[in-house]
Amino acid sequence: MSDWADWNRRRWNEITEIHVRSPFYGVTEFLRGASTLRSVEQGALGDVRERSLLHLQCHFGLDTLSLARLGARVTGVDFSERAIGWAERLRDEAGLQARFVCADLYELDEALDETFDLVFTSYGVLCWLPDLARWAAIIARRLKPGGRFVLVEHHPITNVYDVNAEGQLVRAYPYFNAEPIACESDRSYADADTPVQNTKTFQWDHTLADVINALAGAGLRIEALKEYPFMDYERFPGWMVRDDEGWWHLRERPFLPLLFSVEAVHQDGPPRGAR
Repeated sequence: MSDWADWNRRRWNEITEIHVRSPFYGVTEFLRGASTLRSVEQGALGDVRERSLLHLQCHFGLDTLSLARLGARVTGVDFSERAIGWAERLRDEAGLQARFVCADLYELDEALDETFDLVFTSYGVLCWLPDLARWAAIIARRLKPGGRFVLVEHHPITNVYDVNAEGQLVRAYPYFNAEPIACESDRSYADADTPVQNTKTFQWDHTLADVINALAGAGLRIEALKEYPFMDYERFPGWMVRDDEGWWHLRERPFLPLLFSVEAVHQDGPPRGAR
């Protein structure tokens, strides 16, 4: 792996230990039977019973295991050794069937050679990937003919805005930015109180067009692109309110898309209406 991947992996290995203990992820509730899947991804994935499913960038596996509870034959992949270790521990504690593979996404072909009915990834995944064309090609190779890919992700337009020191929501960053972003943070998004030693990461911005063109260029047929006026966390503190389902909305009338989803199918498959 490249230097940026080593920096990022060290960070994720450390914060996994924080995340497992954090109420943000709700491990206790999960072990009592709660699902971590939300309505957007459940609607896009559909019925997963008896379907083979590959979950990319699965972190420590709560969504992967929630899919197993729904009857999927699921494989979760992450590049963090500690995340995969915790995923396997939670799988065994919950008494579920799931396979976990520790591998860098860009080296996935060396770890897996099988194909799947579904490939899925969600929430804060694309910013860790410098090359979406390679990402999409890997997805295409892991799909069976007619297999489907589902992505649920924070809308890239949210990266343009931030809350300034005066508490105003302002345009702060460019939408078009191909350069890697070196980030420094001594806290995790899931726990503002616990200090982190591995403070440095490298991330990338991608436009909505980047995502769609990468998937289409890999031979996937885009079946649905949806945008939503809500997201899964309080991206803009002081400017958002939470609804009964746990989604965060802008407190004023919606003026930005906050989340998007993509459904795509391997080109060898039948059109949507024929499935």
